[in-house]
Amino acid sequence: MISAAVWHQVEYGGYEADLPVLKALADAADGPVLELGCGTGRVALHLARRGWEVWGVDANPALLQALEARASAERQSVRTVCADIRTLELDRAFALVVAPMQVLQMLGGRAARQAALQRARAHLIAAGRLAAAIVEHPADSIDGASAALPDVRERDGWMYSSLPVGVATTGGGLELRRLRQAVSPDGSLSEEEHVEHLDALDADELEAEAEAVGLRPADRLVVPSTDGYLGSTIVVLEPA
Repeated sequence: MISAAVWHQVEYGGYEADLPVLKALADAADGPVLELGCGTGRVALHLARRGWEVWGVDANPALLQALEARASAERQSVRTVCADIRTLELDRAFALVVAPMQVLQMLGGRAARQAALQRARAHLIAAGRLAAAIVEHPADSIDGASAALPDVRERDGWMYSSLPVGVATTGGGLELRRLRQAVSPDGSLSEEEHVEHLDALDADELEAEAEAVGLRPADRLVVPSTDGYLGSTIVVLEPA
């Protein structure tokens, strides 16, 4: 079975559209950065390379192991924590907390989101900010998905490919579908469809949920769609 870390690198490792926005937010922050749902380190390493103190939290230990290996290979320092962002307890406060790639929409509903928002709020310094990316209006980005090129990566003689094949609106949100293919060194092919579910959510709703846990709206920043990736809104919040 192909590890989650491999597919995470294939499908997200090359995504860069949000990095300038996150870098600008980090530039404006006076202190360390905490990433929620850091995965294999796409954002965490990008910021660490540029000199920030970065902590990364994820519930999947295999993804964190991959991040640690990448950080070690690059001689970068990223502090990793295996934890559920809904119950996070760290003895540290941060100038910036980021939740990229629709992390808050993958938690399974309003109660789970508010728990994560409350824990993020608890880890902010007085002048800190939380920046959370969400997909608000997927229809604007669906048209190009069928023409998108697959994400491709070679590792240890294996060739991995993940092709976005569609976005469907469901009663409770969105389904993002990809066709995953792996070709072994001897040429054998395996493939499967992978589906991710995102809760329906817009910026107004997220800001209202955040206000209930002591956060107020500070800004909204737009990340445009690119081939194979939906556009997003980064909702910026600060302690009330």
